[in-house]
Amino acid sequence: MKLYYTPGTSAFRCRWLIEELGADHEVVPVDLGKGEHKTPEYVANVHPLGSVPALVHGEQTLIESAAIVLYLADQDPELRLAPPLASPERGLYYQWTLFAMTGLYNTVHGPYVRVFFGGAAASEEERAAFARQLAITDEQLDKHPFLLGDTFSAADVIFGGLLVWADAAGLLAGREPQTSYLARLRERPAFKRAEADPSGPSPAS
Repeated sequence: MKLYYTPGTSAFRCRWLIEELGADHEVVPVDLGKGEHKTPEYVANVHPLGSVPALVHGEQTLIESAAIVLYLADQDPELRLAPPLASPERGLYYQWTLFAMTGLYNTVHGPYVRVFFGGAAASEEERAAFARQLAITDEQLDKHPFLLGDTFSAADVIFGGLLVWADAAGLLAGREPQTSYLARLRERPAFKRAEADPSGPSPAS
């Protein structure tokens, strides 16, 4: 498989998931600063919206980081990162994934992009909006190490990836239990492998 990737963007979630699976893959760096994502060839053959990530797997090309993460988790023969279909855990898996990519994303993306480009840290109003969203995970993460309890899953990759952005934007600000949860995620060997990128940071997408 081939992942079109830019550090600091939502493509990180995909690379982290691939590292968790230990899957053979090729990372194709895309330099947003040089406009490599907007070339006619890239738009025509890789990502029709001129963005990252994009995953080429066999004859299929997928876009949207959460879709890529969920797809790859389901491709794993051992289903190490996705609960069984029709199980109670599968319902929670969908719940936390969609919560991350709808409500939480909307409060994180703007402040993160602004800070990434050297702008001001999150305002009090932005932190309050983020805290209101995040509060629904307090009880779960206070009692359990992961969103599905004792089992790490692809939902943690998607949600945790957003917390990485939130932390960088000053939204998290030591808030518990999410700060400790994020610290646990950052200690995972796959997270560290995904984060170690010699090409350095690029503009957020």
